[in-house]
Amino acid sequence: MIDVKLLMEKMTLKEKIGQMFLMDFVGKEDLTKDLIELNDKSLLGGVIFFSGSNVEDIEQLHRLTSKIQSYVVRNKFNIPFFITLDQEGGQLSALYKGNTIFPGNMALGFTNDIDMAYKIGNHIGKELKYAGISINFAPVLDVSYDSKKGIPIVDNRMFSSDPEVVARMGSAMIKGLQDAGIIACGKHFPGQRLTERDTHHALDIIDYSLRRLKRVEFYPFKKAIESGLEAIMIHHAVYKVLDDKPASLSPVVLNYLRKKMKFSGITITDDLIMKAIEDNYGQEKAVEMAINAGNDLIIISGGKDWVIDFVYDSVRKGKIKEDRINESVNRILNMKVKYSIGKIECRKKFSIRIGNKISYEVSKKALILYSKKRDIFPLKKILNKKDKLGVILANPARLVMSDTVNFYDISLKDVILRKKYHKKVKEAIMPWNPTDEEMLSLFDIGFVSNPLIFLTVNGYRFRREIEILKNIRNDMPEKIIISVALRSPMDAKLLEPYSDAVIITGGITPLQIEALIDTIFRDGKFVKREVKNI
Repeated sequence: MIDVKLLMEKMTLKEKIGQMFLMDFVGKEDLTKDLIELNDKSLLGGVIFFSGSNVEDIEQLHRLTSKIQSYVVRNKFNIPFFITLDQEGGQLSALYKGNTIFPGNMALGFTNDIDMAYKIGNHIGKELKYAGISINFAPVLDVSYDSKKGIPIVDNRMFSSDPEVVARMGSAMIKGLQDAGIIACGKHFPGQRLTERDTHHALDIIDYSLRRLKRVEFYPFKKAIESGLEAIMIHHAVYKVLDDKPASLSPVVLNYLRKKMKFSGITITDDLIMKAIEDNYGQEKAVEMAINAGNDLIIISGGKDWVIDFVYDSVRKGKIKEDRINESVNRILNMKVKYSIGKIECRKKFSIRIGNKISYEVSKKALILYSKKRDIFPLKKILNKKDKLGVILANPARLVMSDTVNFYDISLKDVILRKKYHKKVKEAIMPWNPTDEEMLSLFDIGFVSNPLIFLTVNGYRFRREIEILKNIRNDMPEKIIISVALRSPMDAKLLEPYSDAVIITGGITPLQIEALIDTIFRDGKFVKREVKNI
């Protein structure tokens, strides 16, 4: 076992600095040569995985992490590496093969079931433990509060617009993850708001009062900290009432988190190459400010060894205090000891069958019947064998940076045929911004089909999706139309005038589609009916 106090006395300044960075790389079989060399100099503390760059499936990940941790014996003190990724479930799941894909926070929030939140966190934790992951950048503890003011919901990563629901569900998921031996990282403190001004592309400046922040944004983090949350990721937005600097670069924000909210775990920056930071501060200045602010782990994609030399020089020039480095490294090393980082499970302690059962149950329970004008459920009772069933599905692809839905296989037709609900099915993919010709082609699908299942992806933003449905309804007022808001629940009110029924799923994953189809065709039972206040 590592003696942290003794180790800190023996480590050089550069070796300590190396512990503070999570390095990225492209490769699915081994570390890159430069990262191996960095470790040989005892300067590699951890890595961050991204789905396209490092992840193929759970077995490949198990082999890769085992390979990476085998290099521990080549660094001076045999310090194991933090290996990290984003496995939120639903919209953002870096690992998506050989494991269960859960429906994500919005759907889970619809259920408001803390037992399910724990089970999902625990199952994801067991999968990640086998895969060799140390820190999961999850759950999202942001509050989708502003949806009540009409700000569009861009994604499905938030549990709820109710801070209490976010706190309860987030804390339960955190406990599930950490009981499985995975360090949970709540994000994005102080609280990312609903906005299309994504910090990947631009700086968001938030003018909420401190009273509002305490009541809404801080609340889920406060409860999570009280429940034992081990890590928090810091957001890049400016919170004017606290500081004129982005939270991730602000000593005021980090001090508030430590002193006022009593957080003693590790703090982690969001990626410093995001435009909100890079365009306003540049990489070197941002690194220096992030450390001085009090962050323990720094993410800067493409950083490699220059960042260690830069921080070393900054300490020598008096721009960063060595005590600030020691403070973070002490936390990092103690966390590595506490969670036995470096030990990878030889055998799986999870069952995909059980995971899929939990995922399906949550997906089913999360379905919301927003409105219904005709008695059409279950559909099998009114569907004739000769009817041609139409499905118009908005492109279920990557819509924002924090998104992996393009890796999922989504098809309603496949599910309907596999489950033998109907034989004559025509499915068409609807572009987000269809041309006039594409709109006419999709109208034709609606014209020859009855019933029609019409599914949108953020139709509030891509209004031509709604226009297609409007044209179909106006020309065929008696046609049975079931509309589904797959991504943003705010589509529901736009779909309602042209639909016999409107359903909200809270996300797009294969088991959410299966639960949707089973409900439409087989039982027609919705736990939540005709909810209007989304």
